[in-house]
Amino acid sequence: MIGLRLRGRVAPHGRRSRGPARRLGLGVVLPLLAVSLASIAPAQELATPEEGEARLQAIREQIERNKAEAAALGKKEQGVIANLNEIERSIDLTQDYIDELDRQIQARDQEIQGLSGQLARLEEELVVKRKILERRLRDIYKFGRYGAFQVLLMADSFASIVGRYKYLNLIARQDDRLFQRVKVLKGEIEQHRHALQQVRGLMDERRGERVSQVAALKAGEEERARVLRSIKSEKGKRVEAARDLEKESERIQALLASLEKVRKDEEDRERRAAEAAGRPAPAPETSILTSAYGKLDWPVQGEIIEGFGRSVHPIYGTTVINNGIDIRAPRGTPIKAVEAGTVQFVDWYGAYGKTVILDHKGGHYSIYSHLEDVNVKPGQSVAHGAVIGTVGDTGSLDGPKLHFEIRKGGRAVDPITWLRKR
Repeated sequence: MIGLRLRGRVAPHGRRSRGPARRLGLGVVLPLLAVSLASIAPAQELATPEEGEARLQAIREQIERNKAEAAALGKKEQGVIANLNEIERSIDLTQDYIDELDRQIQARDQEIQGLSGQLARLEEELVVKRKILERRLRDIYKFGRYGAFQVLLMADSFASIVGRYKYLNLIARQDDRLFQRVKVLKGEIEQHRHALQQVRGLMDERRGERVSQVAALKAGEEERARVLRSIKSEKGKRVEAARDLEKESERIQALLASLEKVRKDEEDRERRAAEAAGRPAPAPETSILTSAYGKLDWPVQGEIIEGFGRSVHPIYGTTVINNGIDIRAPRGTPIKAVEAGTVQFVDWYGAYGKTVILDHKGGHYSIYSHLEDVNVKPGQSVAHGAVIGTVGDTGSLDGPKLHFEIRKGGRAVDPITWLRKR
């Protein structure tokens, strides 16, 4: 059953590795959305300072947008679920910020190691070159100002003079190269020391930012826990939450209706185009799920804690309608697509939390909610059994779980009848 979110995590070195960028791809459902899951794509590669700063700035801007939207909503009367959603989005964005800081700290640490190694090698070479240069200067000093002329004058033939001149010229060029190399090494060492100082300063700055963001994350978690306690302890808020839950179900029904309208309009266009061209009308699209009735693999293994249909909610104490099933599973458990399909929706969705909707053609959809991580993006084709995300507790009041639905023409059907018996 769709509930609210309750989780306690402040990881000392970041939460987890994220999936691909997640953006809404259907303009028809934009009015139904609040804040996109992934305006920020958490890249896995180690970024340059400039790239890292750009990513942090993007997250900061999204945090500011979230604050502005929360302030705007605060001026209106909003339900307890909407209030929790604001807190959860803030927590999620703060965690995104911490994750990016961790990536940058790791990148800067590797950069420091690289610069330190290069600096050590340059300083070692400088020591060797200086010793050689000092030895050559002593030799030149001992040889005297006119030593080179003496070498030439001691020659017993013109050919010997030419040979000795070439030899002295070669030595002079080698001495000049040695002197120039010492100058270059000094410059490179100074540059590396300056770069090392800058990177260490940036590292200290990022570590300081991380401390403040972890404090903000902790404050957000405490605020959410306070709100959840008030929902559980105050009857009025429990009733209000149950009412909000019903509205969320209506909203997702409207979302699916819009997806169905798009699909049917496309079929109508293709039919009219065929008629205008004098071709036979194309056959209606057949659902991939049709032949899999009663044979679908489970999206995740675990205990069914809430079944399909009407039941008394354990928290709200009111009768609610569950349009799917709720499966208890550990946080981070991979969630698999029950059948091949196309990703139609990836976003936060109120009490559903982070949600993925797959289109299996012919009006059949599968819905996966309360996700922690999302590994797919809108428009992507996924294979049967592909991992689309991981179990979480976004939007859940009773811990990590997967809320799973199957919709036929937008109408909810009991998923148990479609899944393989176990």
